Amino acid sequence: MCNCPSFEKTLHYVSPAHGGWGVIRVAATMPESHMLFVAPFACGRHGALGGILHGVKNQVSYLYIDESDIVSGNYEHLVPDGVDELLSSLPVRPRVIMIFVSCLDDLLGTDHEALNAELSEKHPDIRFITCHMNPFKMDTKIPPMIGLQKSLFSILEKSDVKKNQINMVGNNASISENCELFSLMKKAGWKINHIGKTKKLEEFLDFSSSRLNLVLSPTAGLSSKIMERELGIPFMKAFPTYDVKEIEKTYRELENLLGIQFDDFSAYKKKAEDAVKKAAEKIGDFPVVIDYQAVRRPFTLANVLFDAGFNVKMIAVDAVPEFEKEACQKILEKIPDLKIIDALHHDSVKFEHVNENCLSIGFSVGYLTKSKHVVDLMEDETLFGFWGVERLMEMLVDAYEHENSADDLIIKAGIVV
Repeated sequence: MCNCPSFEKTLHYVSPAHGGWGVIRVAATMPESHMLFVAPFACGRHGALGGILHGVKNQVSYLYIDESDIVSGNYEHLVPDGVDELLSSLPVRPRVIMIFVSCLDDLLGTDHEALNAELSEKHPDIRFITCHMNPFKMDTKIPPMIGLQKSLFSILEKSDVKKNQINMVGNNASISENCELFSLMKKAGWKINHIGKTKKLEEFLDFSSSRLNLVLSPTAGLSSKIMERELGIPFMKAFPTYDVKEIEKTYRELENLLGIQFDDFSAYKKKAEDAVKKAAEKIGDFPVVIDYQAVRRPFTLANVLFDAGFNVKMIAVDAVPEFEKEACQKILEKIPDLKIIDALHHDSVKFEHVNENCLSIGFSVGYLTKSKHVVDLMEDETLFGFWGVERLMEMLVDAYEHENSADDLIIKAGIVV
């Protein structure tokens, strides 16, 4: 029987620490692109602030609609004229235009295929994509980020030519090239692609020639299945983990799928294991809390840390995903009294954990506990493989030795609520 917690569906408390990569920042990774938001005034505020904070405001424009546009049915007819006006004002003609619509559009039922066909006929040199900014679909099968990943990769077309390259998908920021995977793949004669590394649209379109999609986040699950079906690119799930045994298993699976053999990576594995031991000795019995926004697999990390001698006290999540249930069950067997809290529950605003001195891995628990030792990490950003383990341990020790605050890190991260 699984003892993993299930949380009641209730009013959410969204703290200033909630967020990270918003739709604008993710969409801005598309090379040679521009975003046109078609929405009421209020809907654009959040995205506009995010664009400013992350330095991509020049890639975003707005076509504001009001109640009369909606009631009159003039809404759809405004878009082609808006695109014409946009193109006449941009200093550089984009290769891709992403038309973002708000929750309102889901209620109106706009025929976007017909609209994009009209725009493509008028501007054949530009690819048009419909994207949705609809947070009310967070609890559906296709929440905003999954839908956005689907939209971004929808412009890829099937290629009969296959090259010795793989695509990293789902991770908003590319993993660091300090990770051993890059050198292992390069020595084997293979290349790693990531949308965030592309400068020209042709570079992104070449992803269709890859032999595998390496899925680093659940948000790319749907798009990877579509690419397998329509583009003939198989996929392999490889969510970042800090368990060295799982990392070795991932590399062996990658070898089998690609039909290659990596150079001996035992030295990388040994460095990762040593880093965990040294961090555990340094941090000792100091309480550690883990935030689901910092790492995609918080329960797996909890097991790694506990087995190494860390004092794991609490995990903050919004749910226990299927791929983490086994790890959740294991950690509860090891620590029956482990606190597992709903980070989005409305009672979070009571700040019941404020006086708990701890090392916080992530902003949310750092904000809820007001910890003075917060690890600056969101969604495993740049971390992967044995190097990722080593780097995370460095981050833990640094946060333990130097005081900081979640408030300062939230500002640095450019999170907009």
